[in-house]
Amino acid sequence: MTAAPSGAGSPAAAPELALKVEGIAKKFGAVTALRNVNLQLTKGEVLGLIGDNGAGKSTLLKILCGFHQPDSGRIL
Repeated sequence: MTAAPSGAGSPAAAPELALKVEGIAKKFGAVTALRNVNLQLTKGEVLGLIGDNGAGKSTLLKILCGFHQPDSGRIL
């Protein structure tokens, strides 16, 4: 009789979140720069942010760094 490997049958550990963004929105006057942005970044994960000019990439990074405040949503 052989022993089961350790951890066999047990649920996998949840990945450790490094960053979680929920429902981020930002407007500049009549221009909506971001609407309902959600993302998760786990510890050790590499994430790319791509999009067309004017898509809100820089605005999102400025919100994540604290240069701008979001109009709604939260950063965890």
